[in-house]
Amino acid sequence: MAVFKRGKVWWYEFIFAGRRIRESAKTSRKTVATEAERNRRLELEKTLAGIPAEKRENRINSVSDMVKPYMESYGINHRAQSVLFVEGRLAHVTRLLGGALLPDLTEEIIRRYIRTRLNEGACGRTINMELGELSRAIGRKWSVLWPKVRKLEERKDAGRALSPEEEKRLLEAAAMKKRWQLAATIIRALLLTGMRCGELTGATWGQVDFERKVLTVGRAKTSSGTGRQIPMNSDLFNLLTMHAAWFTKKFGETRPEYYLFPFGKPQPTDPTRPTSTLKTVWGSIRKEAKVPCRLHDLRHTAATKMAEAGVSESTMLALMGHMSRAMLERYSHIRMAAKRGAVEALALTPKPKEEKPEADGAEGAVSNGVPTNSPTTDTPSAIQ
Repeated sequence: MAVFKRGKVWWYEFIFAGRRIRESAKTSRKTVATEAERNRRLELEKTLAGIPAEKRENRINSVSDMVKPYMESYGINHRAQSVLFVEGRLAHVTRLLGGALLPDLTEEIIRRYIRTRLNEGACGRTINMELGELSRAIGRKWSVLWPKVRKLEERKDAGRALSPEEEKRLLEAAAMKKRWQLAATIIRALLLTGMRCGELTGATWGQVDFERKVLTVGRAKTSSGTGRQIPMNSDLFNLLTMHAAWFTKKFGETRPEYYLFPFGKPQPTDPTRPTSTLKTVWGSIRKEAKVPCRLHDLRHTAATKMAEAGVSESTMLALMGHMSRAMLERYSHIRMAAKRGAVEALALTPKPKEEKPEADGAEGAVSNGVPTNSPTTDTPSAIQ
């Protein structure tokens, strides 16, 4: 070991693996310089043995120092909605832990963070995602950083399907005010397609083919969802046709690169950027309708409708963009009305036969009132 002083700063110098190592200890104290030399030797020995060694600059970095470059590079290969999501998760991390140095992120500090967030009303899944993003920003796994801190339990039944009555109230509430027009269109489109909100709000007019009546999904959360095509039924076709007319009147034309739902608040102003969030208007509509649900529950509702209509599993996977049957089962729920209809088939005492009506659409019905054929309409219903 050899430490020497240059001016007011101590340096160390030694031979390692045939190479001369001469570096500043960045200190005016000899004892600290001696310890720095020892740590540098240990770091090089770990590297030579194939053991990852923590970068020295990371030892004095704060959480904010790690989060900032992580967010700057995150948007390079992620969707705009994903960037907003991560920003939201790391906002709480920065607020509570931003000034902490990385060596200070002990398991007790992380447990304290968890308790604070639970007291603020955050759920287990949210906290897990926040700390998960923190570990990714640091560049090491949760299990390595805090091996004795277990992830919180997450609810598996968070999603639900709206009842027909709730869906009706939601649509009626969305149509009440003119300033909610764009949000009302988005809500209807989500119910008619089963798309994720980010997939729809990130769609451009180039993805809408009115001639073939097909809506193509752009970049999605999963590889199986990216580029999938959703046929337009009459309601969706009418909805997007009316929306295109409104869009053309406001912005002059529907260029392929223009977004279906432009950026701007309170009214859309920039068609070259997608709308950023529906949080405020969605909260107002949901409150007016008195329907306690999430925006993502509209996707659950669409999946449930298809499941109850007997749509095949492979078709649902293709339309919803899911990767597995397990994920599909998480989204499709059988509502109570369908369950009641199903258990009628288990009745031990058969119901008395009803006289078949002579007119008014009795064809295609059985004695218990369950239709054997799906009802059809010659003309599409008007979009409110």
